[in-house]
Amino acid sequence: MDKVSSSSKAALAAATEHRQRLLDGLADALQTQAFAEITIADIVAKARVSKRTFYEQFASKEACLLALGERLCDQTLALIAANYRFDEDWITQLRNVTHAYLSSLESQTAVMRAMYIELMTIGAEGLALRRRMGERFGQFLIMQVEAFRTVEPHKRPLTPTMATAVIGGINELILQAIERGEAHRLSELTPTVTEFVQAVIQSLEAPVQTSA
Repeated sequence: MDKVSSSSKAALAAATEHRQRLLDGLADALQTQAFAEITIADIVAKARVSKRTFYEQFASKEACLLALGERLCDQTLALIAANYRFDEDWITQLRNVTHAYLSSLESQTAVMRAMYIELMTIGAEGLALRRRMGERFGQFLIMQVEAFRTVEPHKRPLTPTMATAVIGGINELILQAIERGEAHRLSELTPTVTEFVQAVIQSLEAPVQTSA
């Protein structure tokens, strides 16, 4: 029984490693090629695995791109959480988290471009992933406002609709930077994004009740 268990664990570890190598291979290929030009042969060559291994993990290069997007989302959310400090005032927290987020995207411009532009070329699944990514970031914002409300209870909650609008605004700023060829300077958006989100959070102040 132990031998079977060990064998299963080894197989799972190998499959996980192959999957990560394939995602890294696609990310590497995106450094020099547009997604439309990349072939499965390009990906497996970068990953140093066989086509058979590729098809054990993904049905197509589009599926590989979707998985790369999911990984980027997970990594970014983990980075944001790692840079959050409850012992700092919320404006400083916001600035630090925003800078960490934009710097992370800035450090992998090819993958980021694929997520913001080329992901949309693969149809409904690409759009669905973009929406899931936006929803996850929106949920994070909602959680942060709730954390602020523990020390500033007069603030109103951030609604999912408002969170979506905030994420949409940030994404538009990032997209404009990509289109201008300035993806490598995304961290320079930190003051603008911080001011924008700060304004939204400050707008959640509950109206002052006046006596009749």
